[in-house]
Amino acid sequence: MITLRKAGLTGFFLLSMAPSFAMAETAAHLNLALRAEPSATRVLQAYCQRIAPGVAITAISLPTDDRPAPALLHARFALAPDETIRTRHVSLRCGTLVLSDAWNWYIPERLTPEMNRELGTSTTPFGRVVAALRFHREHISSETTSLPAGILLRNTAMLRRGRDNLPFSLVVENYLTQGFSAFQAPTTTNVPRGAEEP
Repeated sequence: MITLRKAGLTGFFLLSMAPSFAMAETAAHLNLALRAEPSATRVLQAYCQRIAPGVAITAISLPTDDRPAPALLHARFALAPDETIRTRHVSLRCGTLVLSDAWNWYIPERLTPEMNRELGTSTTPFGRVVAALRFHREHISSETTSLPAGILLRNTAMLRRGRDNLPFSLVVENYLTQGFSAFQAPTTTNVPRGAEEP
């Protein structure tokens, strides 16, 4: 039995990333890790470190195609008249290995100007940019069946600021089978090195 503890995630990650696990088990353990950790970026970074020590997860911008925010956001966020919604669609990568295709609808007025600037100009993942908010992750749903081809796990979650519990982001994360298959085989290690994790 695997016991989840906030202070003991290192051992959990070692168990969850054992290369002999089938993909269904990988999806289950990934889902457990995401529920135990406020930041999905940190979860992906732990996976990345296993096969490419020193390589930081990067967020590569993808088209948003003017995709509207889900009705769930409007129902739960109680937007003020002067608040707006921004869409961020990114590919989260460990070197050239694509682990996740993530959609993020966030309220810029609930972030700092510095955070908004970095989100608009860098490849830094969202969770790392907003880390100073000491946010927590409110799980909404997880799906592992009836998904489009190539998606191992889809998670939907809301992020809330630590100081006042105010929601500021709704994320829909598609974790990709092809990317996580790298953790099934111990010989898959040829991921290019990149910038050091801060």
